[in-house]
Amino acid sequence: MKKICFVLILTFVLFACASPLKYDTKLNDLVGANKETLIKIMGKPSASKIFANGDEVIAYVKANDVYIPSEFYMYNNSASAQDVYAPFLEENDFTPYASSFGYQVEYICQTAFLLQNGVVTAWKWRGNDCKSY
Repeated sequence: MKKICFVLILTFVLFACASPLKYDTKLNDLVGANKETLIKIMGKPSASKIFANGDEVIAYVKANDVYIPSEFYMYNNSASAQDVYAPFLEENDFTPYASSFGYQVEYICQTAFLLQNGVVTAWKWRGNDCKSY
């Protein structure tokens, strides 16, 4: 019985997570929608371009920079308070958030829709943060 409960809970958690597959499904559902419906669902576009033949590409860009601080200053339980904060008690010119103490991660998702005669006919996405819940 415990094994069955564990498998059911694990399955639920896996399917409840955000994923690119769910994002693909969301985008597939927009194929055939008109421009007004697309903007109502996706929001104001980041850019758009109309070609000479009347086709239009509407693009959405989502970008997020995240700073990951150093683990030493956050989680080093074996050091005393004096050891951890010693560099900051003197006249040194750095803080725990200086570049040598952590790193920056950029999450981005660019999604573009092709509209022909005002109707979504195709889409494409690229990036490391294209997912849907």
